[in-house]
Amino acid sequence: MKRQTKWLVKILAGGGGLILAGSALAATTIATFDENFYLDGLFANWAAAPIVSDPTGYTITATGYGSGYKDINPNIDASGETTVELRVTISATTAITNPASGPIVSLVDGDGTFLNFAWFGQTIGTHVLTAPLNAPTWSSSPGTVPGLDLATLDFFHLQDDPGAYAGQYTIKFESFRLIGKSEPVIQITSHLYNPATKEFTLTWSSLAGKNYTILESSSVAGTFNPLVTDIASGGTNTTAMVTMPVGNTGFVRIREQP
Repeated sequence: MKRQTKWLVKILAGGGGLILAGSALAATTIATFDENFYLDGLFANWAAAPIVSDPTGYTITATGYGSGYKDINPNIDASGETTVELRVTISATTAITNPASGPIVSLVDGDGTFLNFAWFGQTIGTHVLTAPLNAPTWSSSPGTVPGLDLATLDFFHLQDDPGAYAGQYTIKFESFRLIGKSEPVIQITSHLYNPATKEFTLTWSSLAGKNYTILESSSVAGTFNPLVTDIASGGTNTTAMVTMPVGNTGFVRIREQP
């Protein structure tokens, strides 16, 4: 009974955050650029450029401006996201002093609104590029309903404009996603501890279609290590059982998996 009491005291004391994952930032993936990725159409200097698609990314070697587009099927709903995030790696076949690349991504919604986000003047290396969704570099079309409808994203475009750099460049697209939406705080709504088996049965608020991880630490300031991963959501509430490690005190958190 003493052991059970200590576990429950720690859990209950965690109501201010010790057993909560806290608010999480959502991420809506537009493309992961795995080995099966391809663009539906290639234009300008990308039309005849060498392309490598493998687990590390989608790599194009070219000179000058090039572009391509991809149909998003089914449409992506990125409602609530605030920021474009693109990860690319840029290299060149010769030593350069001028910028080697100007990555551009474009988003098109269901009514034809076409917005472009550009990062001109990028040098060789790996870059994580971000831009506010409400501040595109330019608009190619306002669509029939002005404003990008994040609930009906229909196409995206990749482009590269190396500007004054006339040599050959290689650009690898590694990830393209929208980020920034705050998800609701995960709440532990019930818990039951069995001291004979050292098992906790936990129920928490959840979102449909998500997976969760239960983590544990012997100290609130310590490292939280996964106990159970890939717990499929049960809908608005999810219940799972976890066996606690050796010891009679500890702290538990639940985290939404990306």
